[in-house]
Amino acid sequence: MGVITRSVTIVRLLPASALLLLAGVGCTGADDDPLPVAVPTFEGVVDLEFGETEGDEPYLFTRIESIVEDPTGRIVVADLQSHEVRVFDPEGRFLFRFGGQGEGPGELTSPCCLAFGPDGALWVRESTRYSAFQLDATGARYDRGLPIVHGGMGMVAPVTFDAEGRLVDIGPLSTPDGRSVTARYHRGSGGSVDTVSMADPDRQATGSTAVSRTLGEMQMSFFVYQPFGPRWIHAHGPGGAWAEATSSEYSVGVHRPDGTVLRIEGARLAGPPLSPDERERAETLVDRDLRRLDISGHPFGIPERKPPLADIFFDRSDRLWVEKTPADRDELREADVHEGAELVARYRWPAGVRVGAIPWVTESALYGTTRDSLDVQRVVRVRFQPASGPGA
Repeated sequence: MGVITRSVTIVRLLPASALLLLAGVGCTGADDDPLPVAVPTFEGVVDLEFGETEGDEPYLFTRIESIVEDPTGRIVVADLQSHEVRVFDPEGRFLFRFGGQGEGPGELTSPCCLAFGPDGALWVRESTRYSAFQLDATGARYDRGLPIVHGGMGMVAPVTFDAEGRLVDIGPLSTPDGRSVTARYHRGSGGSVDTVSMADPDRQATGSTAVSRTLGEMQMSFFVYQPFGPRWIHAHGPGGAWAEATSSEYSVGVHRPDGTVLRIEGARLAGPPLSPDERERAETLVDRDLRRLDISGHPFGIPERKPPLADIFFDRSDRLWVEKTPADRDELREADVHEGAELVARYRWPAGVRVGAIPWVTESALYGTTRDSLDVQRVVRVRFQPASGPGA
């Protein structure tokens, strides 16, 4: 297993047009938002939602982790706890399912993550392996499988491919000093693996710290996170690009397939203040950590504001979406969309729709999930149209 070390070129947004575009990026819910940038704005509305509390079994979901759309518009859903993948037509009508718990060819164990490979096969990440299937009009045929090459068993992570068509297996990597980082394992033919560490351990551990406790005769370390604190975030594009940032600042490093790095630097933003409900939840989390670790003081305080960035992810055209953190009662989520060095659009969609860890987004549609007051999870499709009226 080789570790890739590259001499990269840092490409900053030096052109005046790009700087002007980024200078006015705002943050939903912040008190000191700059004026918004004059780029096309698209607003999304839910045009499809399905999932039931009771009724037909195919519509009873346990834990949806990934949703993709195939070239015919069919909706493919990975349902983790039922150990199967379900396929629906573009109107949400159930067509067929495949998988079922097991380790044999065509069986699935905790399928979390989906992606179509360069040859059109549907790749499914499971708890310990990847399985590839060929879908036809009425079912799925098992094609081949690959074991996960790292220790991240049961880890939820995007399934993606690099510019050479190699499967990228995302998981933990041990550093020489015994620490763990998240890395990209590029799987070549014949079993070769090239490994790319995505950031140093301290950066990846942003907003967390290890607390050592003695249990019996064993010394163990537990990670403690700051409630509503900053996090290290990363994204993986369908064409081989990937990106990483910390949620505390609008500064994203985009690693392109040719080895160069594009740095997107936005305006300094203040995230939205914690609401009373959020502060109460933070206090509950702090109390839980104090009890479970039997410590007298928490390593982090409760912040006054949430981080300005909620997440980053790529759409199917390899554009990077920078999602800003909404305030507790905001009705919309908002993301700036970058094509290379240029801010090209701003997208908004209902706040209750979450894209999750494995986004599937295009220029005109977004798939996500919702949960109702009974904790029923549903598949949701959002359609985008150009905004009109004041503020568009």
